[in-house]
Amino acid sequence: MRLFLLLAVVTVAIAEDTYVIITPTDIRPGVALSINVNILKASSDVTVQAQLTRSTDKVPIGTAHGTFQQGTPKLLEVQVPDNLHSGSYEIEVTGSGGLVFTNKTGLSYQSKGISIFIQTDKAMYKPGQTVHFRAFAMYPNLTVIDSPMDIEIYDPNTNKIKQWLQVRDASGVLTNFMIMDTQPVLGDWKIKIITHGRSEEKVFTVAHYVLPKFEVSIEVPAFGLASDTTLQGTVKATYTYGKPVKGTVKLRAKLDYWYRPWQYNGSEPMVELSLNLDGESKFTLPLSNFMVNTRNYITSGRSLKIEANVTESLTHITLSGKDSVKFYSHAEKIEFLQSNPNTFKPGLPYTAYMRVARQDDTPVMGAKSSVVVHTTVTYQLPEPTTTPKYYYPQSRTYTIKDRTFTVPDSGVVPIQVDIPDNATSISLRATYGTLSSYKTLSKSYSPSESYIQLFLRSSHLKAGSGANFEIQSTQAVTSLVYQVLSRGVIVGAGTVNGGNKKTVPFSISVNSKMAPNARIVVYYVRTDGEIVTDSISFDVEGVFNNQVSISFDKTKAQPGDAVNVQVTADPMSVVNLLAVDQSVLLLKSGNDITQSQVVEELKSYDTKHKSISPFFFGGGGIGIAARKRRMIWWPYPTYYGGSDASQIFSNAGVKVLTDATVYHHKQIMNSCPFCDGMGFSGMFGTATGTGTSGAIIRPPSNNGQSELQTVKQTRSVFPETWLWCNKTVRSDGHVTISTTVPDTITSWVASAFAVNKVSGLGIASTSAKIEAFKPFFVSLNLPYSVVRGEQVVLQANVFNYLTSDTDVLVTLEKNDDFRSIVVASDGTTSYVSQTQTDNIHVKAGEAKSVYFPIVPAELGQISLTVKAQSVMAADAVKRQLLVEPEGVPKEYNTPILLNLNKGAAVHKTVPVSLPQSVVAGSQHVRVSVIGDLMGPTVNNLDKLLRMPTGCGEQTMLGLAPDVFVANYLTSTHQLSSDIEEKAINYMEKGYQRELTFQHKDGSFSAFGDRDKSGSMWLSAFVIKTFHQAKKHIFIDDKTLVRTIEWMLTKQKSDGSFPEPGRVIHKDMQGGSASGPGLTAFVLIALEENNDLKGNIQEKLQNAAMKARSYLEQQISTITDDYALAIASYALALSRSSDAATVFTKLNSDAIVKDGMKHWHKAQTTTSSHHHYWSPPHKQSNPIDIEMSSYALLVYAHNKAFADGLSVMKWLTTQRNSNGGFASTQDTVLALQSLSEFAAMVYSNNFDLQVSVTAGNFTKQFQVNPTNALILQVAELSSIPTEVTIDATGHGMALVEVSVFFNVEQEISEPTFEVTVTLETDTLNSMKVKTCTRWLLTGASGMAVQEIGIPTGFDADVESIGQVAGLKKIEQENRKVIIYFDEITTTPLCVTMESIRTGLVAKTQPSAVRVYDYYQPDNQVTKFYQSHVLKNSSVCDVCPDCGGCP
Repeated sequence: MRLFLLLAVVTVAIAEDTYVIITPTDIRPGVALSINVNILKASSDVTVQAQLTRSTDKVPIGTAHGTFQQGTPKLLEVQVPDNLHSGSYEIEVTGSGGLVFTNKTGLSYQSKGISIFIQTDKAMYKPGQTVHFRAFAMYPNLTVIDSPMDIEIYDPNTNKIKQWLQVRDASGVLTNFMIMDTQPVLGDWKIKIITHGRSEEKVFTVAHYVLPKFEVSIEVPAFGLASDTTLQGTVKATYTYGKPVKGTVKLRAKLDYWYRPWQYNGSEPMVELSLNLDGESKFTLPLSNFMVNTRNYITSGRSLKIEANVTESLTHITLSGKDSVKFYSHAEKIEFLQSNPNTFKPGLPYTAYMRVARQDDTPVMGAKSSVVVHTTVTYQLPEPTTTPKYYYPQSRTYTIKDRTFTVPDSGVVPIQVDIPDNATSISLRATYGTLSSYKTLSKSYSPSESYIQLFLRSSHLKAGSGANFEIQSTQAVTSLVYQVLSRGVIVGAGTVNGGNKKTVPFSISVNSKMAPNARIVVYYVRTDGEIVTDSISFDVEGVFNNQVSISFDKTKAQPGDAVNVQVTADPMSVVNLLAVDQSVLLLKSGNDITQSQVVEELKSYDTKHKSISPFFFGGGGIGIAARKRRMIWWPYPTYYGGSDASQIFSNAGVKVLTDATVYHHKQIMNSCPFCDGMGFSGMFGTATGTGTSGAIIRPPSNNGQSELQTVKQTRSVFPETWLWCNKTVRSDGHVTISTTVPDTITSWVASAFAVNKVSGLGIASTSAKIEAFKPFFVSLNLPYSVVRGEQVVLQANVFNYLTSDTDVLVTLEKNDDFRSIVVASDGTTSYVSQTQTDNIHVKAGEAKSVYFPIVPAELGQISLTVKAQSVMAADAVKRQLLVEPEGVPKEYNTPILLNLNKGAAVHKTVPVSLPQSVVAGSQHVRVSVIGDLMGPTVNNLDKLLRMPTGCGEQTMLGLAPDVFVANYLTSTHQLSSDIEEKAINYMEKGYQRELTFQHKDGSFSAFGDRDKSGSMWLSAFVIKTFHQAKKHIFIDDKTLVRTIEWMLTKQKSDGSFPEPGRVIHKDMQGGSASGPGLTAFVLIALEENNDLKGNIQEKLQNAAMKARSYLEQQISTITDDYALAIASYALALSRSSDAATVFTKLNSDAIVKDGMKHWHKAQTTTSSHHHYWSPPHKQSNPIDIEMSSYALLVYAHNKAFADGLSVMKWLTTQRNSNGGFASTQDTVLALQSLSEFAAMVYSNNFDLQVSVTAGNFTKQFQVNPTNALILQVAELSSIPTEVTIDATGHGMALVEVSVFFNVEQEISEPTFEVTVTLETDTLNSMKVKTCTRWLLTGASGMAVQEIGIPTGFDADVESIGQVAGLKKIEQENRKVIIYFDEITTTPLCVTMESIRTGLVAKTQPSAVRVYDYYQPDNQVTKFYQSHVLKNSSVCDVCPDCGGCP
């Protein structure tokens, strides 16, 4: 039992009543602290000083002082520094002169003194797109801060991908961008902005997507009743340009959640409907479907989720829309609004506001019931004359006669409550029919029984208007003081003449500083020193002084039209514009900065941290979106109130320094052994709730021959983001941006925000919209690519939104790059180069397709232009179609290093040959000349290797060579800004992509989390390359440290590093997943990272020392040249005394021929007796290139130019036509060694004349320092048998003769065997089965299988299923790429299905190629062809084509 004693305690025993000082409770960095000083009594002027100090050491933070007169309150502002750190602070106020006093109080530190906003041009991006973003910071007064920012971008795995440090813009708005890699980590990325000790993040999504061209919406009732038997609604589908969609609908309705009942074996209850749609389709759902085992699952509080999938008739594209309906027992609800004070003040009237509304918060229309209010009063019994030892003041209750109220149209019922004098609490119960709601009020306390009640008598307050208030008092007042707080500071203060009255009206001027929400605190001081106070909060419109608007000079325009974007803002503001395709917003929004976002942010500065919504729905409240929607019209203020003056001030978010009395009513509790059952209802606290008859309701959170129109413009430009720019507003407050509407048929949505040095931030309240639309237009559906000789049907769709039906002439313009297929009436087919036309009749508001069959005749990109013309309108669209040659592409390259440093002329002859099975027209020869050894790499950074890069090691090819190029060009003073930008771009993309292969423990592996363990080899390769890239791009040291720590945990006691992961590169990792080669490779990576700081440094150095000792001990036993090559370089880097010994041993195995030196490792070959074609110049094995590269790196490290020159010459002869080599590791190492060595031999004193002769073809090239990095190229007009090169002058240059061709059969000796079987072969689908086995001993290394897909078909990769050793599947153009750990001598079979998606006949054979990634010469190519498709005709795949029977 407990005893509760209520005692009235006066907190100040002796009050002088001479001053009252009010300050906000919070202090924030950079936000001035405003103090309202009111001198009550003084003999003369008073000098007041306010000093902000740190409580712990009394260090002054800020000071302000001013002179004050009795009876004239004024504000004093203490400036707070931006760099204020977290801690305990206090404000001390002293008075001198006419009044001497000192007082102080503690303040709450709030770290937030600024707000940061981030805008991206879109919320979702495709891989390879550019992310544009803007960022700025502002103070709560909307002043934009011009200060440096740090920018960080993170991928979904929290890897920091990029950063910019201490960047700024004069306007305060920072604009930047990042180019996404083509294979980044998919998911939610984030941009993080850091400034002034604060940070903010913006999330954007990276995903594969197709822009939706129409929007699907479902219209259903706002709510349903549990007693309903059906639910009716409408599905609507509209193109982004506003026109209706025709198609079909599949509708499904399910419960929001479903738990299968006991002993119920049926399926989940749902409703599924199929409907036809012409813009919209109405539906009726039978709710009886949700009756299971006699139980109805449509009950109060449950929801139905409805999804509509709309398939467009023309293209068969399907998009979906979703909605839900919540069900209730009653259509209406009743509630007390939370704006009601929770306390009453004796002697003053109390008005409670009750609202009756429908469940969707709309007013109840038509006849209404009345609201009946039942009032229960609790009062305290008089204290007995003799008080027993254990006594508690006892209470009793009684009821007041019920009152009935009529419900107005607004639904809000004001209820005047008569408060009896003896009441200590009041319980209100309001009923509306069977519905009820409750409100309990507690008493306010004052030792003198003096109270004031503040009322707001104005509604819809806006900046620039006035606000009318009224004070009602229990006693006549002569003068009152008010202060207005907003955004955490006092923004206004003044006095009110009470006129010795009990009712005092007064008004204040409302300004933008009070928006979006303000709180007014009013008080007066009685003659006995007691402060009597009240406070209310109210919303104010007009946050922004800088008024911004944006509009187009027209609401509709045709693609290609000139339009003006008109923006208004304060003069000299910098306006930032964004305009995107509405389809982008349908996909995902949330990227823009809006007024509502800023308003919500400003509210977070309130010193009253727990905001109260005007509405309260018992048991959960209302969502933010709903509150925003209603706060504009809500006419009533929010009362924070309190049971005494101290609580009122506290609830208002202020602190009071005074020698007057701030009454605090205390409640003391003691044990009470006999208090049960004494009737304490309503004595403590407040409660709100709603209910209904014993059950709880959970509320909702050419006709004629007129001349055809001509086409004025052919559409060919289709961006997703149209405008992303900023402009300065003229002195008249206007700026106009003249631009051209893009070619997309859609609606464009534009927004704008502006910043101004004086008036601060402004945001356009509404976006501008322009409909880029033609009432008559044509679109063209194309496959990605076709093969020469195939018959492809082009589908042209004509849309007619004119007011009447029209006859249309549709034309496919003639182009010598393709032949038109003409089907005669007798079924015969001819192929002619001519314009194709077709006449169709298109009804108003509909669309119709026209089909044009063609046969591409030329290779490469061919242009297709389709026109649609009627007598009323015309349109044309131009698209590109890629035509590829038959067969598979092959190439070989013959590099010639011209060394004229000794002045003698050079004459070289390069033989050219082709296999007999070459595809006619696919062959061509290219001769290139460049004056720099690294030139081919510089010019081909994006295509060094003609292989996929779908695993972790291959991906590094997008990063490492760029590092070497940038280092080389920097050291030779040739790094231009455009090359630097290109290299950095590729490095950043490589960094992004590589992080997709990182494990959670920090390690890397070929396929990331698909692998059971990280790879020691790949992890070492990654940290080595990442560290080398740090000079040029941001690499997060945390990423490096995590990986190194994982590697160090695997090191053995003898210093060696084992391979816990898959053995991918067998020569490197060793067949037993260990050995000196791998340890040497790891040591190289550790030496690269020996400058890392922190705890990792010592651990790294110790591990490197142990690895070096291990290698030194293994020297005598190493016989493999590959291991010797790596060990030579590793020991040289680690400054081992044995480095020279190892390198001498390696040199003894070198092959020296024709002035060139290299190393060779014998390879196992098959025993085939078949004679295969071989090019005149064949690239060496990747392993030979790797070994020779390590040797050249040692020469470069030792600065041994003369000795290394012969190795450099050999390496330059091994390049492919793109400046790379055979595979990835050899490309990386060769480029690293060449770049380091070439930097030593570089000279800008050279001048060569190179003459190239091939038959009748002759070309002269001049090579000098001005064009050293320019790749000079000549395409030979015919295929010669040889190319002759003559050079004179002095210096060095590189000439390459590259031969390209396609073949339709295997031309190289295979090391794999593959069989291809068509298990299903129909006109519209096929199933292909491939079985592959390794022909040599053991197993291959990591293997890649590429399965070509016939034109007009798409692969169903999910049909492949689970296959042993399969690690990853990718799709690229018209092939599926499958990665395997290895392929053994046991056949490995894969089955895959494909389905028709395009109209293509006479399809050409498709290739299946299998190869070892690290030994690409170990390969096989096999072709397959569908007999059905081979013999198909245009009319088979397109019965609607002209001339088809």
